[in-house]
Amino acid sequence: MGKMTATKVDARASWRKKGWLATAAFCVAVAGAPGIAGAQAKTARSATAAFDIPAQDLGAALTLFSDRAGLRLLLPSSVVGGKKSTAVSGALTREQALARLLSGTGLTYRFPDASTVTIIDPAATGATGRVDDGSTELQAVTVEGASDGTVGIVATRGMSATKTDTPLLEVPQTVNVVTRKEMDKRGATDLNAIVSYTPGIRVKDQPGGQGMNDTYIRGFYDVNAAYYRDGLRNSFNPYDTVVEQFALERVDVVKGPSSVLYGRMQPGGLVNMVTKRPTETPVREVQVQYGTYDRKQVGLDFGEALDGDGTFLYRLTGLWRDSGTMVDHSPDNRRYFAPALTWQPDDATSFTILGSYQKTENGGSSQNFPMANTIFDDPVRIPSNFYGGVPGQSHYDVANTSLGYEFKHAFDNGWEFKQSARYTHSDIDFSSAFFYDYPAALYNGHYARMMAQERPKTSNSFVIDSNVGGTLDIGPLQHDLLIGVDYGFYSDRETRTNSTNHIVIDVLDPKYGNFDFVYGGAGSDTAGRMSQVGLYAQDQVKFDNWVLTVGGRYDIARATSNDYNSRTISGGPDVVAKQRDNAFTGRVGLGYLFDNGVAPYASYSTSFNPVAGTDFSGSPFEPTTGQQWEAGVKYQPGSWNGFLSAAVFQITQQNVSTADPVNIGYAVQQGEERARGFEFEAKGEIAEGWNLAAGYSYTDTRITKGNKNDLGYSKVGKRAEGVPYHQASLWLDYQFQGDALLGLGLGAGVRYVGSSLDAHDYSDGSQVEVAGYTLLDATLSYDFGAKNPDLKGLNLLVSGTNLTDERYFTPGFMPRTVFFGQRRAVNATLSYKW
Repeated sequence: MGKMTATKVDARASWRKKGWLATAAFCVAVAGAPGIAGAQAKTARSATAAFDIPAQDLGAALTLFSDRAGLRLLLPSSVVGGKKSTAVSGALTREQALARLLSGTGLTYRFPDASTVTIIDPAATGATGRVDDGSTELQAVTVEGASDGTVGIVATRGMSATKTDTPLLEVPQTVNVVTRKEMDKRGATDLNAIVSYTPGIRVKDQPGGQGMNDTYIRGFYDVNAAYYRDGLRNSFNPYDTVVEQFALERVDVVKGPSSVLYGRMQPGGLVNMVTKRPTETPVREVQVQYGTYDRKQVGLDFGEALDGDGTFLYRLTGLWRDSGTMVDHSPDNRRYFAPALTWQPDDATSFTILGSYQKTENGGSSQNFPMANTIFDDPVRIPSNFYGGVPGQSHYDVANTSLGYEFKHAFDNGWEFKQSARYTHSDIDFSSAFFYDYPAALYNGHYARMMAQERPKTSNSFVIDSNVGGTLDIGPLQHDLLIGVDYGFYSDRETRTNSTNHIVIDVLDPKYGNFDFVYGGAGSDTAGRMSQVGLYAQDQVKFDNWVLTVGGRYDIARATSNDYNSRTISGGPDVVAKQRDNAFTGRVGLGYLFDNGVAPYASYSTSFNPVAGTDFSGSPFEPTTGQQWEAGVKYQPGSWNGFLSAAVFQITQQNVSTADPVNIGYAVQQGEERARGFEFEAKGEIAEGWNLAAGYSYTDTRITKGNKNDLGYSKVGKRAEGVPYHQASLWLDYQFQGDALLGLGLGAGVRYVGSSLDAHDYSDGSQVEVAGYTLLDATLSYDFGAKNPDLKGLNLLVSGTNLTDERYFTPGFMPRTVFFGQRRAVNATLSYKW
């Protein structure tokens, strides 16, 4: 068997010498604290809580126990298979509850520290009983899925909101989690589909488009800072990377300002995508997929121990896709390869190397079309498959290579040091085609004039984060402390060259023929560098059933931009723009854990985000700042596997750019935006074989301060673009239990997105409403091994989205423009696991 590991690894460190020495010194000081471990273990056993856990599969019961007890759960992967638990209810100590839960299973346990419980199989380890001092040597592995609080489509734990292994019930902030199980049940093919049933987030459809998609979280638009991968910023630019969904284990959407732990970002929140990890539990999967638009895909996922005692683990994930899209001449091709290796020499230490290579090929047209010829007939409608570029000349091809690691070491007193880092290099071959006329329009009835821009680019990024954390009991208060430092660096070089000609295409009968774009000299040639260093601290304080979360962070952000084109034109030195920003952000939240699983809470948090550019005087813009008030309630029932949350919030953002009332054509930071809303989400296994995921959000985002432009129009009081008032979703699936249909599964879902407004027209400040829409999705699955043991592991999934082929739109980049929504698509996936 393998070594004992903690449930999740999210390691971080400072790259600079001073930061490293400070962190190391702190760790040494913590490691030397005498006598804490024994007292912590005693506290863990004697703490009392109310339990209501019905008899069920032992793995699920232990997960519910660990969530209610607030413990990290460690156990060998094989010990719970086929075992059932007894029911546990009443006000009990953790030790009493666990003893009852394990009665009759032949298993025992130990408490190595205040936050961890280990499940032991005496027959496998040679142990004769419970070991209170944690001295028993074990070689075991965390059960994947159960260890991070994930059972089926329900997740009750996660590190994204606190960077600690905290039950979501104790987090004073809304966190929505999409598990791998839910992705598979719905047949999600990309990030848009993954979060499509998550309330309060909207990712724009951009068929055949490029890069990470535009995202609205709680009414605030973001595309640069919203996306994280494994707790580290995915990139500083949306065109550099696209994350493959087959690579993901889960996706966390953290709502509201999160700068206290992550630094620069918009106040709406973030999306953290957790990739697959090495595991001692064998993972062997091969899948083939075929679907609409001649979609052909092969996926491979393998992982297990490389040696007998589990010192080395590996994971190898790969994917090949050759596919069209709803847009002619716009491929969705992908090559993905991700090896990973974990070395865990003992119970306390693990080191994981994560590598990946990804090549993406998409169409190069923006597909940003005029409302007049999409929503309306004026005089014709552009077909949804029309390609607004020239095949072979406009394209988006990007290759990403990344290499990173995660390191974790637990000290004898229960404190833990974590560090994670990643380097990413991107090569982007991008030729973007778009409408020549502004705003986008047709002429002579049904002809489009299009031009293009060549914009090749290379970029490099390095991100690293380290922290040390653990628990301390001071009187009646239990402190879960975290102190960390992180650093991020990004550099890029990009040229942009506009075509000197435009081409004319009949949108009703496109014939690209011998059209060629002709390019002159580069219109821009720039290089940018940006960096950020942040020092953060967090304390989660428990007193009886109260949980107080307090955190603070100080950031130093720097950015430099070089304009090489100015030297080419003038022969002089480069134009260099420099920006320096410092900011303090924080969070405070208070919650109460009722014995019945209900947890009301209230919180206040802040954010900051640097803004590029200068005002009329040449002074750099200040960062935008944001504040959120949130109050809500969460519920984790003890009698069934589910999780519910509801919250109201208000977010205000200052230093928003608005028209300079004195210097025409310039901007000043006198604007303000405010979002108010309500969100609800429920997920659970509502009966044997039944899974439910439901969500609703109401968001009202408005411009609350601003100036009139030079034509005398102001946006004050008007709604922000692209944000619907209402979003709702419901997903229900059923796995048949009877012998007649054993192995068959059915699922269906409905998504509603209300109407939203386009960008404000500069000439009069007006907006046009883009109608809302309702989409129907469904799946059919069959487990061939349910009736025939010889076919165990063979599964078929047929999934369909927008089955009624609803024609819908999302607001575009410019006023009076839209993107087509995704048309009907059906995919069949045959997978084999063994």
